[in-house]
Amino acid sequence: MGKILSFIFLLLSALASSQELPPVTNFSPSEYGAGNQNWMISQGGNKHIYVANNSGLLQFDGEHWNLYEVPGATAIRSVLASGGNIYTGSYMEFGYWRERENGRLRYFSLKDSVKTGLIDGEQFWDIKEVEDHVIFQSHQRLYSFNKNTGKVTTIVTEKNISNLFRVREKIYYQVAEKGLFLIEDGVGVPFVSQEKIQNKPIIGLFPYASDKILAVTRDDGVFIITGNQWQPLAIENYPMSVSFFSALYLKDGSLALGSIGNGLYLLNLEGQFKFHLQQPSLLNNTLLALLEDEEGNIWGGLDNGIAVINKESPFQLFVDTFGKIGTVYCSEVLDGIMYLGTNQGLYYKKADTNEQYQLVPGTTGQVWSLNHLNGALYAGHDRGTFKIQGASAALIWDGLGTWTVKRIGPGILQGHYNGMSFIPDSSATSKANYLKDFDLSVQHMIVENDSIIWMSHYHRGIFRLELDRNYTRVEQIENFGISGKTGLGPEIFKFENEIYFSTEDAVYKYDKSLNKFINDNELNRVSRRNKRISGVSQVLDDGTWWSFGKDHLYYVKRDPFEQKVIARSIPLPLDHRNISKGFENISLIGKNRYLVGSNGGYIEFSLPLEKLSSGEIQLTTVETSSKRINSSYQPTTAGKLELHSEVNNINFGFSVPNYQYLSKSEYSYRLLNYSSSWSPWEPTAFARFENLASGDYEFQVKGRVNNRETEVITYKFSIAKPWHYSNLAMISYFLLFIAGILVIHYTYRRRHKRIIEEREKNFKMKNLEAEQEIIRLQKEHLEKDMAEKNGQLAASTMSIIKKNEFLSTLKEDLKGADNPEVKKVIKTIDRELREEDNWKMFKEAFKNADKEFFEKIKSRHPELTSNDLRLCAYLRLNLTSKEIAPLVNISVKSVEIKRYRLRKKMNLPRETNLTDYIMSL
Repeated sequence: MGKILSFIFLLLSALASSQELPPVTNFSPSEYGAGNQNWMISQGGNKHIYVANNSGLLQFDGEHWNLYEVPGATAIRSVLASGGNIYTGSYMEFGYWRERENGRLRYFSLKDSVKTGLIDGEQFWDIKEVEDHVIFQSHQRLYSFNKNTGKVTTIVTEKNISNLFRVREKIYYQVAEKGLFLIEDGVGVPFVSQEKIQNKPIIGLFPYASDKILAVTRDDGVFIITGNQWQPLAIENYPMSVSFFSALYLKDGSLALGSIGNGLYLLNLEGQFKFHLQQPSLLNNTLLALLEDEEGNIWGGLDNGIAVINKESPFQLFVDTFGKIGTVYCSEVLDGIMYLGTNQGLYYKKADTNEQYQLVPGTTGQVWSLNHLNGALYAGHDRGTFKIQGASAALIWDGLGTWTVKRIGPGILQGHYNGMSFIPDSSATSKANYLKDFDLSVQHMIVENDSIIWMSHYHRGIFRLELDRNYTRVEQIENFGISGKTGLGPEIFKFENEIYFSTEDAVYKYDKSLNKFINDNELNRVSRRNKRISGVSQVLDDGTWWSFGKDHLYYVKRDPFEQKVIARSIPLPLDHRNISKGFENISLIGKNRYLVGSNGGYIEFSLPLEKLSSGEIQLTTVETSSKRINSSYQPTTAGKLELHSEVNNINFGFSVPNYQYLSKSEYSYRLLNYSSSWSPWEPTAFARFENLASGDYEFQVKGRVNNRETEVITYKFSIAKPWHYSNLAMISYFLLFIAGILVIHYTYRRRHKRIIEEREKNFKMKNLEAEQEIIRLQKEHLEKDMAEKNGQLAASTMSIIKKNEFLSTLKEDLKGADNPEVKKVIKTIDRELREEDNWKMFKEAFKNADKEFFEKIKSRHPELTSNDLRLCAYLRLNLTSKEIAPLVNISVKSVEIKRYRLRKKMNLPRETNLTDYIMSL
């Protein structure tokens, strides 16, 4: 039942509140990936945030959360970032963390440095630093760690040490039921007695004035310590009924109080209440820790989550969490009253107060516009037109839907859903006259003079309408077509007495001499780079022209010194405005104060906009991996990282420590030797490259916050060539290539040589065959010739034989005659039969027939005589002894004897035929 009543109380409190609050960012445990409770918060020199969480140490760089566990994985109760160390205390453990080259934190325990050991169950709830010493506080002891020597000393041992404080380089601590103590010369000495404090738990001690100390208690308010005197400080509007767990005295003199169950309070010591934040603005109403960072943001360690309150933000938000007000389409401040026209009606409250918004009676429904004309306020409503006076409204026209109201002639001109109507005066009894001959919806219009108006239509473009003198009809209509992207319509407006209309792409000015709209104008030139998301434009009473983009509001004004038009932008992303396209709106609610309507309330800011500071871009992680092994972290500040060929996937994490809720951090990067062009600006704070080829690379990244670009940071790395692409491998490949070429060349040469040899062999064979054929033919020719010569020789020989036989026969027949003439004939016959003459003739003929015979037989048988050779020649011709006898002029028997003698000279065996032997030579 108690929980139900508590919830109802919180709900009613939220509904009753109408306070404009600074932007708040909430991080749930699921977002930061750790436990619910966050006990202490600290900021490092790199602007990173460190949180003592139930699950370990949380690190936040503006984009990424990292969780580190201490030995034993116990809850961390305290944290202090100082120099390059992050000191933490937990259950039975205390020590410090130090960032390694790869950006990851490494833990160094100090508990083993305590000579006496820790007390069983000891937990460390606070850490403070003074000069070279870091003090760790548990409920039983205070330990001092000397940063120079690394020595840990026990300086205080007490029961129930409840809190630890640092004020002006001195350390104080409170002991329950004993009072407040000060450490001097390494020991604790009483400072304010228990009798004075009366056991009031102190949650904060802060320097105050020149020599005083401000003490904030849990349940009993604020006290001033002067010397060792304890005096209460009365602060008007101080929430005495609330129990507080944490307190922080801010740089601007304000006091931040984190309550137990009732949210965060901020007030100054003069009693001015600045704001009270609680659920649903916070995830949880119990604040265990508070921190003010370098930019003045307040960090709250919640019992369930973490909150960042942008106390110094130029923006103030009214969040209609429960939809009591609705979507704000228009607003106006008149006579000290703030009016909001929403989709649920017209609401009001006293301006600059925390009063609850109230509905103006009778205005339930959609309010489209608020129009301040000649001291009176008119509301364009979906039920007609209301005239507003204070907290009351009179329906002066009950037609179907009024978009806008303008002053013209003796009355007002209304643009509504189906045309226009004129009311002669603004009294409720006046009857409105519809203007004939025009029935288009008129949402936006301007009055040029008492007879000419301009209006814009989403689909039909721009119209110039000339009205009759009685405002009963439209006498003349001129339509100006439009081109390009209109973005839910062009909107007509008047800026510095000139007529314009705007679209998403451009701004067009009416040229009277040409009677057309042209985009060659000053407004278009200064705003052409603006990335508008619609054609909506508003010119406010201070002379500024406003348009709306996705990430910014844009405004243009006349520079009073240089008399030129200048353009500026306001970083206010659409995600936080969250209103339907085409219904963007902004109002002037005070001097240089503006209100922007949204789907769940509104946002206020003032000009000039205070600079929203943020840190420089940082490279937080460099993670590499391959297909085979798990990822590993690499140094983030390496001169040049050298990776193995297989480690060719690399992931970069980067961030800008920007903790402003309404400031959007964007990043752009490129990887030289991979891509020379910068990536589009995106909020993604990491870049991954996979399967990179071997080579040298340079990663470049830059950030952008509120149109301010950071410096470019670079990171060089190289990926080695695979072993098969290494220099040694290349040399080996080259040598193998050369060897291959040589082998191929040698093989080719051998093959070529073999082919040549085969060809030469074939050629020689063919030549040989041809020669053999020639020899054969020559042989045949010689044989034929020899046969012919042998035949001729044989014929000559036979002729000689026959002649000699004849002569011999004739001689024999003539021998008996004694006649001188016969004797003369016989002498002639003898002369013819002479052997030498026959032999000479035969020898010449035989040499012609067988040239080499005599040489061969002489070489074998050099002992043969000329007569032997003559006989051999006759035998060569295969002549018989009978045929040889006439040739040598001897008897046949004598021939046989010659033959026998020849055999003996030749040493021929008996079985060898002499003639055959001679024939075979």
